[in-house]
Formats: sequence, C-alpha cells, structure tokens
Amino acid sequence: MKTIALSERTFNLLQKMKEAKKVNSFESLVIEMIIEKEKVPKSLFGSLKGKAKSFSSKEREELWKNRN
Repeated sequence: MKTIALSERTFNLLQKMKEAKKVNSFESLVIEMIIEKEKVPKSLFGSLKGKAKSFSSKEREELWKNRN
C-alpha cells in the first residue's frame, strides 16, 4: 500500500468524482479513470470475476516490479 499527498482542492474534486461515479474507494476511482483515459475496453476487466482469487497488494507489487 502506498500513500500519496494531495492538495485539499484535489482531494475534494476526487471525493466528488467518487460520489458521482458511485465507486466504493479512491483506488476504484483511479483505476476507472485510467481505463477511461487509456481507452482499455471494459470487456478486459472482470471476465474472471468469481473464478480467480484477487491478488494481494504484495503480489501486485511483485507483478509490476517484474514488468521491467
């Protein structure tokens, strides 16, 4: 888990977006924003929902580390 610093204004804008998009967490909001920006088809996400276990934070970090 990582922490980032935001100005009060940025935090308030993200909070409003989170409520408007009806997502449960800032992480979900950021992921949704990245998907929209990068135009990743939503069909690529969630196709294994319920069929595979979620990655832990440590496992995700290892996957990202190994990309380079």
